[in-house]
Amino acid sequence: MNLETMWRRKYKYFVCALMLLCVYNFFGVGDYMYARSFQDFAYPLNIDLKPIIDEVLQGKKPSVQPINYYPYKFLTNSGKCNTLEKLDLFIVVKSAMNHFGHRQAIRKTYGQEDLIPGRIVKTLFFLGVDNPPKSKLQKMIDKEIEQYKDIVQINFHDNYYNNTIKTMMSFRWVFQHCSTADFYLFTDDDMYISVNNLLDYVHERNEIDGNEIPVDNDVEKRDRHMFAGYVFESSPQRFKTSKWRVSLDEYPWDRWPAYVTAGAYIVSNLSMKTMYIGSYFVKHFRFDDIYLGIVAKKVGIDPTHCPGMYFYKKKYSKEGYRKVIASHGYSDHEELIRVWTEQNIQPD
Repeated sequence: MNLETMWRRKYKYFVCALMLLCVYNFFGVGDYMYARSFQDFAYPLNIDLKPIIDEVLQGKKPSVQPINYYPYKFLTNSGKCNTLEKLDLFIVVKSAMNHFGHRQAIRKTYGQEDLIPGRIVKTLFFLGVDNPPKSKLQKMIDKEIEQYKDIVQINFHDNYYNNTIKTMMSFRWVFQHCSTADFYLFTDDDMYISVNNLLDYVHERNEIDGNEIPVDNDVEKRDRHMFAGYVFESSPQRFKTSKWRVSLDEYPWDRWPAYVTAGAYIVSNLSMKTMYIGSYFVKHFRFDDIYLGIVAKKVGIDPTHCPGMYFYKKKYSKEGYRKVIASHGYSDHEELIRVWTEQNIQPD
């Protein structure tokens, strides 16, 4: 073998090794290999949270120091719940600042508050802020707030990776200002929602979970756990270029707890309070649906898969949507209004 042939072979080996290293790094192979088994799940705080939650619910000071508090303020407020002793459903809409059309379409559809006789339903939109604080966009939102009085704005920077902040601040608002609802729907602003189907579902679940208890017993309804939506059981993405990449330092286990996709989910009164209080003792995580799944596991709430809720856009047909509670992908405002009207408004 001459010297030139030997160097060519070494060069090929070097290139192959370099390519393998790039593939290894790009796909996060090492992270997958060295991830810890979920059987060893011990997300901080690694303690039993149930006694602490009971202390807070009883009005006592918690015996353990909280580790997670979001230091943000509500820049606007709403008096929607001030005079209500009973509320069937409170709808929390997580909305982007510039989604004026989304919010207007919701006000014309499932956000209407007087559609269902005998049911009290309220809706609020939750937004962050941008930079600078007195931008043209903010001035437009100020006018919207003044006109509709249905927006709660919070002083954190509104972007995708701050969705957990938006979610937990909305939990804080309902905990502090509207803790009387039987159920809470948390939804993104690009979802189709049927409030009728949702209320049918939660009352059916009450009959299934405790058929010895009358469905109209409000105290009992509020005292049972429900955290329902489209449930996933999956593993973290370790790809270096993925929008959803999670390093081993951030989360060292090989799969997530069962979680409900963040597009739309339902919680009962007790679950809202339990998860909100529990979040003070659970380390922050930047993906809101994963974080709520972690909190739910830590506080002992099992997510329930709801077959009427879709994290993707379910293809529309008049009959196919009869039992649909939620479907993603309705950024076209006219489409949302048309589909919702056909499904929810009876012709004269």
